[in-house]
Amino acid sequence: MTIQKPAITRSFVRRTWFQFAVAVFLLLCWQLADVFLLAFGAVIVAVLLRSLADPIRDRTPLNDAASLATAALLILGVLAGAGWLFGATVSGQVGELLDRMPRSSDELRDLIRGLPFGGQLADQLGDPGSLASRLEGAAGRLGGYAVSVLGAGANLLLVIFAGAYFAAKPRQGRDAVVMLLPDDVGAPVKEAMNVSGRALRLWLLGTLADMAVVGILTGIGTALIGLPSPVALGLFAGLASFVPIVGPIVSVIPGVLLALQESPQMVLWTLLVYFGVQQVESNLIYPFVQRRAVDLPPALTLFGVLGFGILLGPLGVVFATPLLVVLLVLTRMLYIRNTLGREVSVPGEPKS
Repeated sequence: MTIQKPAITRSFVRRTWFQFAVAVFLLLCWQLADVFLLAFGAVIVAVLLRSLADPIRDRTPLNDAASLATAALLILGVLAGAGWLFGATVSGQVGELLDRMPRSSDELRDLIRGLPFGGQLADQLGDPGSLASRLEGAAGRLGGYAVSVLGAGANLLLVIFAGAYFAAKPRQGRDAVVMLLPDDVGAPVKEAMNVSGRALRLWLLGTLADMAVVGILTGIGTALIGLPSPVALGLFAGLASFVPIVGPIVSVIPGVLLALQESPQMVLWTLLVYFGVQQVESNLIYPFVQRRAVDLPPALTLFGVLGFGILLGPLGVVFATPLLVVLLVLTRMLYIRNTLGREVSVPGEPKS
């Protein structure tokens, strides 16, 4: 009895090569994750530029290119004006803040000894086999992250220029992706990408407003209690709030380290200021802003920041929230609505 071997059809070979190509593509994406994140940063820059350029184009006789150039000049003008008004104050206070930070674990232990019941905690920190080693290990990892972030600063000009190019030709990249897809798939993908851009714009505008309020309130609060370098502390708190949940926690550290050099009472007042600012931000400002922008569930945001941070490193933490915004839009439009056939609201979708 002869056993016939199954024939290898041409369609089977095509499917095999396609699966192999997909696996290679995913591997390349993993290896080039930092490049994709920088490209995503350029997209955010483009969204910011278009958020200013589009209203200028709609409300003035300027064409699209002139409106985009005007938007870029407005941003540069605001930054230059802020630098001229507050540059000396900010740079001086940032330098003072860095000079007053503890430079070693011994200095940190000396500060903690000044607190009530701080002697026992300082001794615990001094035990090389206990909490100190874990704190120093964590500090080392944070230092490595800081070095990585500073190294990524060398790519800032690349991100800005790429963002300007994306803003000048926003449809070119989108159409290049859609062109690779079949017509029945390309149409919903194109619509989802358009909605993702509008959702990113809403998120960015809401986030910038939230950052400004947090920075101003923190600066005013720390100035009222007499903490040194209130402008620098407010600036750091505002920038840190770009990363939700994690950023506000990190922003407390320099304020507490400064307060430790003043008195235990100053530590308490500092914690109250930061706690009060976060309560105002989370219960009054953030809901009002996000109601008009993109409302992400807090649990999803928390696990998204942790997950992207583990997978992609510091850049993953920075871009976790906008990545979640895009993934939320794509999931709801392409999977829940188009695949499962269920109606669902989508952030950034025009109201009918």
